[in-house]
Amino acid sequence: MANTPGADTEYPDRCARCGRPTPAGVSLCEEDNPGHIKAPSATQMHGTILVAVLFGFLLFIVGARFAVGGGGPFTATVEGRATLADGGIQIAVRVANGGRSTAPADCRVTRDGQPRPEDVDFRTTDIAPGATLDLDRTLLPVPDGEAPYDLQRLTVTCT
Repeated sequence: MANTPGADTEYPDRCARCGRPTPAGVSLCEEDNPGHIKAPSATQMHGTILVAVLFGFLLFIVGARFAVGGGGPFTATVEGRATLADGGIQIAVRVANGGRSTAPADCRVTRDGQPRPEDVDFRTTDIAPGATLDLDRTLLPVPDGEAPYDLQRLTVTCT
């Protein structure tokens, strides 16, 4: 007894477009593939996906390079500091761009020189290469139970 499919045997595969039954290994039915064009091999599909992923990573890296620019390195110095009546702090900061292109700086104020998740972060406006920017920032009072501001150890770092 031979294992040949008869007229009443169900087809094992389905058309990728419409879902009609197709013979084993056939990805498209007669109606959706009148030219009998063969489907791509698994190696071709995986190779195409790999090339697309690598191209995407390359595009991301080039885009990130242009987004970041060439700004920095930035230096920040605390020019002045004062305690306010409500327990907050007023600071005067000078940020300098030592890079070759105009860019904003991302700065972080630490209370006592030790970085913490609740440190104050801010972004400056664009700073031209070789230029400095003077800023005044008011820091809100520290909630109870957190480390207080230490005016002598207060630091600002910019990247």
